Amino acid sequence: MDFDAIILAGGRARRLAGADKPASLVGGRRLIDIALAAVADAGATVVVGPERDLPEGVLLTREDPPFTGPVAALAAGFAALGDIPADRDIAVLAADLPFLTTDQVAHLAARRAATGAPVALALDDAGHRQYLVGVWQAGALRAALHTAGDSMRSLIPADALGVPLSGIADVDTPADLAAARRRHGPADLLADALAALHPVPSRELPLDDTLDAVLAGPLRAMASFPAFDTAAMDGYAVRGPGPWRITGAAVRAGHGGGVLDAAGTAVPIATGAPLPTGAERTIRFEEVDTRPDGRLAEVSAGRDDTRRRGSSWQPGEQLAATGTRVDAALIGTARAAATDRLSVRGPLRATVHTSGDEVGSTRPSGIADTASAPVCDLAARCGARVHPGEHLGDSAAVIAAAVGPARVPGDLVVVIGATGRGTADHLRAALADTGATVLLDGLPLRPGGSLLIAALADGGVLLGLGGNPVAALAGAALCLPALRDALLAAVPERPQMVTLDNAADLAHPELWRVVPARPDGAGQWLGGTVESTAHLRSLIGASALVLIPPGNDGPARRLT
Repeated sequence: MDFDAIILAGGRARRLAGADKPASLVGGRRLIDIALAAVADAGATVVVGPERDLPEGVLLTREDPPFTGPVAALAAGFAALGDIPADRDIAVLAADLPFLTTDQVAHLAARRAATGAPVALALDDAGHRQYLVGVWQAGALRAALHTAGDSMRSLIPADALGVPLSGIADVDTPADLAAARRRHGPADLLADALAALHPVPSRELPLDDTLDAVLAGPLRAMASFPAFDTAAMDGYAVRGPGPWRITGAAVRAGHGGGVLDAAGTAVPIATGAPLPTGAERTIRFEEVDTRPDGRLAEVSAGRDDTRRRGSSWQPGEQLAATGTRVDAALIGTARAAATDRLSVRGPLRATVHTSGDEVGSTRPSGIADTASAPVCDLAARCGARVHPGEHLGDSAAVIAAAVGPARVPGDLVVVIGATGRGTADHLRAALADTGATVLLDGLPLRPGGSLLIAALADGGVLLGLGGNPVAALAGAALCLPALRDALLAAVPERPQMVTLDNAADLAHPELWRVVPARPDGAGQWLGGTVESTAHLRSLIGASALVLIPPGNDGPARRLT
């Protein structure tokens, strides 16, 4: 696709109380930056609107006079492109489209070219034309601008092509902006990034080695459960109708019983003991009276406290689905089903490195390592087998060795620190040098948003966390469970939403915020403030870390 682009970014935004809409943050990015990313492959890009920070090479112009409408702004942008061939494609976008992608712009261009239409305009989910999401033929746009009135409707040719595009809602109101921020939250951005990962290979392991792994295939029963008819309660095994006389010793669990060979007979039986041959049912002690002649009479109405063979499951029955995390209950179930090996992925193997010349240094400028212990603990609680890696100095070569082909074997490498863009932050350079692919570079999160996720060249994954201990722990709390689920192909757990009594006081107006929290004793939670991300004092005694949406617009999510 060979094209130029015009982005309109200069309206009054009356329904947003006159706010600078293109500068509004969604998913940690300005709306104008989202639009620019959607046309990143354009030969030339013009932004029409007031002065603002723009990437190098992007042209800025303004309709004269300002605020004279989108047609005038589009004409100014088209003029700024100069003398361009009539058959060149021109993408025309508004700067308020939080979900527009490069693929959608390319699809519009491809459909216009395939049909020969003068313009391909997006149709939103309701089937309405979006005049400022389209790709024009330059000659057709030039002609339309020459004859158009003040409205965008007057600009559109009769033979314009409508192309359905899903999820291209724009932002006009505070409610729209809040909805976009919820949809573009850190958990969603993380999920989108991790979709590119491939699960680790499956393997068959002895049952006792599978704790914290994930089933690569369904767990199926190899034997019936119970394996025999057994008493569910302490009581009497009886044959025929009562009253019954006791004819033998009690039957204990783990031991065989005698034979009840005549109606009207019974033997005491313990919970879990096999039903004697000839017995028809079990009656619990409290539902039997002893008559003066020593025989037993039932005081209930025919209850049977027997667990019948195969009543819980039969051979071949599925007991747990593929993608289920292996916990102690699953191991116990597998053992009861006579299964001694499982096909699983994992458990996840993680190596955790600290970084930075100052961390652990004995020099006066050195600081203690306070981040690795809580991050390792959190990784272990996520089921990872954690290996503390060596400390990494401020050197691209040193970091490259930790993430390159000579690294410690494992599925996940965690590096605490070096995710910033300062002179001592070399993680990005190390990833580039070792052929890694960055999947996620930052999240709209405070603290903890300065993080990186990359697919390593050898198939492993890198999680880079902020160097301050609270930032490292916040980023790990959000990312580690999602990385575990992606790499082990686990069925994700549903988010646990909580209500914070004081969320309005703690929420950031535009970013998602992580805070420590504890139950308030009345069914809700109370959030705490983070005094400083440089130490963990604010987290002492916290029961969980909780994620609050921007502006407290929606429930908070428990992370740990």
